[in-house]
Amino acid sequence: MSEYQRTVYNFNNRISLNDDVTDTTKYVLVDSKFFLDTIANNVEEEKPTEPGIIDYGIKFGKGTVEMPVVLFANTDANMSQLMQNLKAAFNPDLLEADPTYGDATDYAGYLPLYWTEVVGTATKNFMIYLKATETPAILQDSMAGLIRAATLKLKARDPRKYQVGGYTRTGNGVATNFGTYPTPVIITITASGATATNLTITNSTTGKSIYVTTAMSAGQVLVIDTFYHSVKLSGTEKRSMVGNNSNFWTISPGANNLAITNGTNASVAFSWHNAWPL
Repeated sequence: MSEYQRTVYNFNNRISLNDDVTDTTKYVLVDSKFFLDTIANNVEEEKPTEPGIIDYGIKFGKGTVEMPVVLFANTDANMSQLMQNLKAAFNPDLLEADPTYGDATDYAGYLPLYWTEVVGTATKNFMIYLKATETPAILQDSMAGLIRAATLKLKARDPRKYQVGGYTRTGNGVATNFGTYPTPVIITITASGATATNLTITNSTTGKSIYVTTAMSAGQVLVIDTFYHSVKLSGTEKRSMVGNNSNFWTISPGANNLAITNGTNASVAFSWHNAWPL
């Protein structure tokens, strides 16, 4: 089938690329050795963090992806079905309506693409978040027969690939990013009583802090997502609860010392993924 071993890419169970085993009657192959070779302009811009500035938007240099693919089928009927499957899997309107990853969710329409890769001597499961920019146009050449070509046009949410399966810790201590690229963290603060108005959550390794300047009451949960610069109290955006001088820090490669000060009546939990550059 191929002169080299093809990696199977699973686009959130909507379609699997390079899988010619599950269904031998129809499948889609990525027409390049490794899809990451098709990504360009992977730059993440710094977000404003100076005192007095609250960035309510998201400034990311999203990598553009143009992934050439080839469709194979053994009958005209199977080719027609495969074409519809591919178009549905990467139709922007359908992706925007996805209940888990669509535009109305925190993922803003970026769906995970999963694959397995060998890093050094270890095999790791990775994911990258991608959004389709248009429904793929498929070659309609009558001479093409049961082989058709298309290009998947997407954009990457950020210039990282994340290891599937994350890490968590609660309270002060060490958080380790076993990757080679800074990774965002989700911080969940659960109040067991009245909290302080100067709760500070710091990555001591990088010297950057988030300041929670509003007291919480028993039972309230505040979730801070340092990727989206999001601060949500019981699911409602409450950016006013953090100080303007807060820095939505990441976890650097290696060991990071996390510190919580003035944490009266507050349980602070952290979750993150190992990350590598694309």
